[in-house]
Amino acid sequence: MSKFIFVAFCCLFSSNIFSQTVFIADSGDVTFYSYAILEDIKATSKSVNSLLNTVNNEIAFMIPMRSFKFAKALMQEHFNEKYIESDKYPQALYKGKVNEQLDYTKPGKYDVTTKGTLTIHGVEKEINEKGELNIQEGSIILYTRFFVALQDYKITKPSIMFNNIADTIEVKLNAYYHPFKKK
Repeated sequence: MSKFIFVAFCCLFSSNIFSQTVFIADSGDVTFYSYAILEDIKATSKSVNSLLNTVNNEIAFMIPMRSFKFAKALMQEHFNEKYIESDKYPQALYKGKVNEQLDYTKPGKYDVTTKGTLTIHGVEKEINEKGELNIQEGSIILYTRFFVALQDYKITKPSIMFNNIADTIEVKLNAYYHPFKKK
């Protein structure tokens, strides 16, 4: 990810990003599944970029669309060129807040919900999702699973692909956070 994009991403946060209250995830994975009649489609990205502010509960993600890898090269090409239009809409973005007030210094697993805006294919949509935060000493792990309806993001599938691509895609995300340290 270019430094300019990362700095712009960091500016989404209203507080001082250099404090010990900000955690950064530069590792993790996002997997999506399309369960369809003729063929299941799976793609995974290892390019998870996220910030979590433990004071105001803000959370943000940026995932480059071209980072998704498919089992078949043709699927990856169609995804980037015909459906997502990755040159025009290069990343998926999420900016929101964790609804629960947590003590991030107390280790444990916590069920959480977030409310925010997910932007895919140039379309912004407010969403509410569930997840789990696993707070450990010096790190935080986030796991979430949610569903994305293609029509909500104006992603159209050709009629010839009607039975190959599901209308709703399952998304699973794991993010591994560590305290942000100014270099």
